[in-house]
Amino acid sequence: MKRIQKVIILSISAIIFLIPHYVGADRGIGVRPISPSGSEVVGNQWLFVIGINTYIKWPPLKTAVNDAKAVKDVLLSRYYFDKEHLIELYDEQATRKNIISKLRYLANHIREEDSLVIYYAGHGQLDSITKKGSWIPVESGTQDASAWISNNDIKDYLKIDAIRAKHILLVSDSCFAGDFFRGSRGIMPTINERIIKKAYQLSSRQAITSGGLEPVSDAGFGKNSIFSYFLIKTLKENQKPFLVPSEMFLDIKAGVAENADQFPILGSLKDTGAQQGGEIVFFLKQDSRLKNLSSEALQKSKELERLRQMETEAMAVKKKEETEILKREREVAQLDAKILKMRRRLGTTAENQDDSLDRMLAMAREKEAQQHHLEELKRKRQAEEAKRLAEIEELRAKKRKKLLASLEKNISTYRSVISSFFWKTKKEEAWKNLLAKYPSAGNLKVDDTEGLKFKIAYEGIENSIGMKFVRIPPGTFMLGSPPNEPGHTFNEKQHQVTLTKEFYMQTTEVTQGQWKKVMGNNPSQFNKCGDDCPVEKVSWNDVQNFIHKLNQQEGNGIYRLPSEAEWEYAARAGTTTSFAFGRCLSTDQANYDGNYPFPECAKGEFRKKTVPVGSFSPNNWGLYDMHGNVWEWCQDWYKSYPPGAVTDPTGPRKGSSRLHRGGSWFSGAGPCRSANRNFSSPGARNFDLGFRLVLNL
Repeated sequence: MKRIQKVIILSISAIIFLIPHYVGADRGIGVRPISPSGSEVVGNQWLFVIGINTYIKWPPLKTAVNDAKAVKDVLLSRYYFDKEHLIELYDEQATRKNIISKLRYLANHIREEDSLVIYYAGHGQLDSITKKGSWIPVESGTQDASAWISNNDIKDYLKIDAIRAKHILLVSDSCFAGDFFRGSRGIMPTINERIIKKAYQLSSRQAITSGGLEPVSDAGFGKNSIFSYFLIKTLKENQKPFLVPSEMFLDIKAGVAENADQFPILGSLKDTGAQQGGEIVFFLKQDSRLKNLSSEALQKSKELERLRQMETEAMAVKKKEETEILKREREVAQLDAKILKMRRRLGTTAENQDDSLDRMLAMAREKEAQQHHLEELKRKRQAEEAKRLAEIEELRAKKRKKLLASLEKNISTYRSVISSFFWKTKKEEAWKNLLAKYPSAGNLKVDDTEGLKFKIAYEGIENSIGMKFVRIPPGTFMLGSPPNEPGHTFNEKQHQVTLTKEFYMQTTEVTQGQWKKVMGNNPSQFNKCGDDCPVEKVSWNDVQNFIHKLNQQEGNGIYRLPSEAEWEYAARAGTTTSFAFGRCLSTDQANYDGNYPFPECAKGEFRKKTVPVGSFSPNNWGLYDMHGNVWEWCQDWYKSYPPGAVTDPTGPRKGSSRLHRGGSWFSGAGPCRSANRNFSSPGARNFDLGFRLVLNL
């Protein structure tokens, strides 16, 4: 008869990784974890392990002691357990007296905010008279049940008014251990951030057993039982900050059931006084997590920190330069006021020694010098700003390129693994190993490599109707086009724009399928194109109605149209050329009529209709069809640009026409340029006019 190991843990899905911090020493613990609610964990994590191989009267076991020690080692090394709150009993130490004595010790020393894990690996037996399961201490006879420790006795110690810990998890790797659950097993809810937070707040008394009401095998993999092998494997490979029993158990059960004729059980201990829905939480140590991060991930972290530092420095320098320019402008204004005052006095009878020719010449020269200095400051500032922006964008592009290269390499390795003869049946396991490199990806369906790229490379999020959004960072850029750009018009005067807040832009134009899910109809001219084609023939007013209903439906942020500045900033994606792809635009890169305003660019195909969104490659920021397919409504009224640099512009307060950007299947390449502006009445519905949204979280 046997005991197989317990797994105490269960991985919660896409909770943000919270970094533990140092506090004053408390009973031997110098570092405290952070709970799922964000507060510091007050209680201690206790561990009581029992392993018995060399029985006096029962047949010896092979792996029980190794299993108990291996569980202890992985919990001490990777999770917030420590030797000061550890109790161990192996072989001859694991007598009935000692086991009961240690349980009583725990009852006297554990506090209400503490957590406790008990792990037992050894023989178990079912009493032929009472039909109750028991643990078998090392000195117990094979027939004298009075020397055994019944499951009921153990449960009595685990009651909320005996051992007063907030959370207790019992792991029993022995025969007939399923007796713990008579009448108390239940289905656990799907794990998410809300569930894990609530589960930790509620008290719990749970158990994991290696089997039910049947003997279990002592055979295993190497020095561990099958049960303990999958338990330890799970604990070692975990990269998530919080683990709870109810999720990880599925993997343990599947691994054991596939390799042995036994079925592990997870459940709550009946009549122990715990609250329904409560679960123990295991906290992954920060250093353990860092040790298991790939070198690419560490490098990514350093590059991200450098990028944030550069952005912060750039904003600080910019503010300083603007302050200096403002000071100079005030000095020039003050001098102008003095000159104006002098000019008004000239020709009057008022006597003023300051009105001499020498004074007039001095003031004129001072004005010229100040004006020259101010212009130099502005030129210098623009040059420095352009240099800083170029450095930041270069770093962003380099970071994104390296991340994508690393991601592609890891995906390629994953593909090679699952295509091999030896691993083709382990696709889910290979996928989990790939996701372990990218904890922030959360839960993704097996083989969803595009979803992995979307979440990791572009920090993407998706709503309930399949609209995908990528993060657009704040920054400064030159909006409009230079006079020498082919297709340039008078209303594209180039000027500096700063966007101070990040936003999320939809990766594609809103599709006909998405429109139907919200509005229940399809106004599109090309309605036979399919649900993946862009919705068109929607007015600006129609779009506002769509946005209103979507905001009511989703409730996870504010959906809106982009401002004109946001649209062009996102369309350029760090570029300064006519298109995000360069000076020319091929019909292999966008859907338009194929005509170029540039002699060196070849004529392309005219498709004469819309095509499914995402049919072409995205720009550097993961946005599709910013050039062509359909025009895209913006929030702003149309008006000429204001003079000089601006910050977070939203356009004029009123007007008669709303802007739309990006060109369409019906236009030439010129209107598809990043800088091109077009406008229509808010009520206009055209067969080449659609939109995409922005999401503010």
